[in-house]
Formats: sequence, structure tokens, C-alpha cells
Amino acid sequence: MKKVFYKILHFGTEPQHSSHDLRRIKTVNLLNLLVIFFLLIGFVNYFILETELKVIPSLVFISLASFSLVLSVYRKTNLSFLLFTLNVNLSIFFVNKCYPLSVGSYVFYYPVIVSIVLLNKPSIKDRYAMLHFSMCVLFFLASLFIDVPEWRLKNLTEHQIKLLLYFNIGIAAVLTGLLSGLMNRLISNQNKEILLQNKNLTLAKKEINLSLKEKEILLAELHHRVKNNLAIISGLLNLQEDSISNEEAKKIISDSKTRIMSMALVHKMLYENNELKSIDLGKYASELIYELFYSFNLLKTVTINEDFVAISIPVNKSIPLGLILNEVVTNCIKYTFKSSQNKQGVFDISLRLKGNSATLVAKDNGSGFPKDFNEDADNQSLGIFLIKTLAEQIDGNVRFSNEQGAKIELNFNLS
Repeated sequence: MKKVFYKILHFGTEPQHSSHDLRRIKTVNLLNLLVIFFLLIGFVNYFILETELKVIPSLVFISLASFSLVLSVYRKTNLSFLLFTLNVNLSIFFVNKCYPLSVGSYVFYYPVIVSIVLLNKPSIKDRYAMLHFSMCVLFFLASLFIDVPEWRLKNLTEHQIKLLLYFNIGIAAVLTGLLSGLMNRLISNQNKEILLQNKNLTLAKKEINLSLKEKEILLAELHHRVKNNLAIISGLLNLQEDSISNEEAKKIISDSKTRIMSMALVHKMLYENNELKSIDLGKYASELIYELFYSFNLLKTVTINEDFVAISIPVNKSIPLGLILNEVVTNCIKYTFKSSQNKQGVFDISLRLKGNSATLVAKDNGSGFPKDFNEDADNQSLGIFLIKTLAEQIDGNVRFSNEQGAKIELNFNLS
């Protein structure tokens, strides 16, 4: 008997089901078994009270409960539960119409409501829960306002009514207690699962944080080594520059060194940044400008005016922006400040933020771009070509103009 009970209880369950789904399917099966069991007990009314027995309706309700179990076998859990709710509401409605109100048949609504709460999330956002609750409300209202005289049992004595009242209250109390116990057990199991999940999440978080820390250390070391390698390359270029006498070759090597320096500075700032994902563009620009003017011995003869807002740029934009800035500054140095007869030069640079876009403006106080300057010409300088090409890489655009000196304006998106 125990084997049969457990087999029926596991109708429709599969190993891949979650613990919540398993409990829900088994609970629906258990409730249908309880319906069949207590409907069969209802037959004793005939023998105890010697009243008329409504055999056909009782067999219909038992058949509906059995069919609900069949639906579970075919994994139609929601439909099985819906049929269960319909069946018990029909049963209670029928009993209420057969017996007078004083027998207390309405007390069976308590275990029905507990069953719905047990198997659903009692929330207006859960359409299944609302459907089941609505069905109970409709049948309850129907039992209040609809009367079916031909179903009513005749000639019930006060003693029989009292026995039925005790019987109904007892059965309803047993059902409610049983279902409440199931609900408490379910809640207890869910709480244990939540605590276990929280514990596993905490352990997983610790492992992830440890792994992330290790990766951050490795990434920081990588940036440090790249910076050192670029410094070695720059040193080798210095040696090469000292060993040659050709001025054009010296100029090319000098330009290459400044470009390498701008890239090395990005890796240096990323290494110093705890997040390793972005750098402060204003701080980077200020340090790069200082290094460039220092390397050309112009710090005393050029006034540098900086106006930067705090903007963090991601790694993928750092290198192109660094190279653009390097070309802008070195162009100003070579064509304005080193060739100028003026004793004091002025270099203005600003960085502004508007929404998700940034604007970098660099300006000197020299003679500006030549009158025949054409940024789209094929014979443009390597510096201008690099500025335009790198601007396209970061989805930006650059504009060259004269405003009491050469002015270069770069607009780009931060994302």
C-alpha cells in the first residue's frame, strides 16, 4: 500500500525538475488523493445518518480527481491543479446545496484556500493564483445566491444536522492542519535552500573576488612590463640617434621616441590606477605636455595654460588619444615655438564635456596654418595624417583652423 501511495505521489516527476517543481507536483497529487479519500469517507454519511445517498455526483467528483492525477502523469501540472480547484469547488457547492447551512459545509473553503496558497504565489501579479482565487470567490458567491431545491435532502433531524456539523468541522480541521503542516514544511525547506544558496553565493563571490584580484595583479604587471619594454625601445632609439649624423634621420627617430613615450605613459597611468580600466584624460594630457615641452627644453620659454575637466577614458581610446595629443603638441613645438623668434610663446589646451561627448581644443600663439593649407591634400604631413586617422579610430572628428595662431579641435564620444 505504501509503495502504491508513493508511486501515485511521484506521478509526473522527473529527475531534471527543480526541488520547487518536484514539491509542487507531489503536493497536487497528494491533494487529489485527499479529495478521493475524503469523498469516499463521505459515503459513510449514508450508513451513519441513514440519509439519501447522492452516488452519481460523488462518483463524478472522484473521477475528476482521478483525471487530475492522470494529467500529472502527462506532466500537465498547471492543468491538473486547475482541475483540482474546480473539482473541490464543485464538491463544496454541491454539498452546500444538498445540506442546510447549519451543517457547516462552508468550512471546507479553509483547506481549499490553504491549498491554493500552498501551490501558488499569493500575488495579484501571479495569473494562476488569481485564477484559482477567483474560482473560489465565484463558487462561494454562487452558493450564497443560487438555490437548487431538488438537490436538497429532506427530513434531516436536528441530531443528524449536529452530527454532520461535527463531521464537517472535524474533516475540515484535519485537512487544514495537514495542509498547514505541509506549508510550514515547504517554507522551512525553502528557507534552508535560500540559506544554502546564500552560503554558496558567498563562497562563489569570495572565489570570484580572489580570481579577479589575481587577474588585476597580472594585468597591472602586464602594463608595467609593457611600459618598461617601451622605455627600453626608447633607450635603444636614443643610442641610435646618437650614432647617426643625418639630421632628417635624427628628426624621424625623435618623433618616434615621443610617440613611444605617449604610449608608455598610458601604460604607466593604467598601472597606477586601481581599476586598470581607464585613465584620467586631463591628468594624462597634463603629464604628457610637460614631458614633451621638457624634452625640447621649452618649459621656460612657453606659457602653458591648461583647463581640464575630469574625464575618464577607457583603455581602447587611451592609446589613440595619447598619440593624437602627442602629434598636436609636437607640431606646435616644431612649427611654432622652436622656429619662433618670440621670446615667450603661449600654448592653450582645454578639455570640455557635453553629455557623452568630449571636446579637446589646442591652440598656440604662432602664425597659424599656411594660407594654402589643405587638410585633405595628398601631400599633407605625417603628423596631420596621423591625427585624422587616429580620430577616425575613436569615432571622432578633427578641425584645423587659425585663431590668432593654429587651432586644432577634436570632438569624440566617450563610449
